[in-house]
Amino acid sequence: MNRLCPPILIWAARLLPFLALLALSACGDSRLEVSTATLDRALPDETSKNVTITEFNKGEIDYILKAGKIERFYDKRILNAYVVDIIAFGNKNNETTLMKADSTIVDDARNLIYAHGNVQLDSPGVSVRTSRLTWDRNSDEIIAPDKVTLIREGNILRGKNLRTNISIFPTEMDSVSAEGFFGEEYLDW
Repeated sequence: MNRLCPPILIWAARLLPFLALLALSACGDSRLEVSTATLDRALPDETSKNVTITEFNKGEIDYILKAGKIERFYDKRILNAYVVDIIAFGNKNNETTLMKADSTIVDDARNLIYAHGNVQLDSPGVSVRTSRLTWDRNSDEIIAPDKVTLIREGNILRGKNLRTNISIFPTEMDSVSAEGFFGEEYLDW
């Protein structure tokens, strides 16, 4: 028996510091009581790339949005889209209108679309170029408060504060200047 005691004592002596360290660390704060900060509400709930969204209104396609990237905020009912093409359907002649922009904000709660950066609005025979516009889908009213270039049949009107609808007819603008040939039939755009 004398021969077995020294190895057991050596083994116990090696184990004793480990057990002491374990006992001392167990007396500290529990890791289960660590609090975490709340999630930053500025972060989107969903981010997707190369997206196509089809929006319906009473069973009919209202518009199709194609974007390089989107960010959704579910609680605010907001969609931020980047590098955007929107094909709008159902204007008064059942023709489509194409809207392009660097970015858009789709506010589903208020039924508004805000377009920003290199905005183009093209309907058959008519084009609008501006830096930003707002499309109120409730009333089908489009407002472009900045400088606007309106092109119809090769004639160019420049102005600001454009007011129109998705078919780009009729249109109203302030501070208008023109290029091209304009007869009396063009006075009432």
